[in-house]
Amino acid sequence: MEERNLDHVALAMLANVNPRTVKRWMDGINQPRFKNLPGLTDALDVSGDYLLGRA
Repeated sequence: MEERNLDHVALAMLANVNPRTVKRWMDGINQPRFKNLPGLTDALDVSGDYLLGRA
């Protein structure tokens, strides 16, 4: 997110999730659900493998 100059609100808009949800991910309270991965990969322009720590 920092590399793309996105805050939690901007990422939430791009990934089509609630900003509070992204904030909870960032704070380590929750983790993204599988259904959120496509939106996150598109918003961050990374692969699913990268987000899952496989790449």
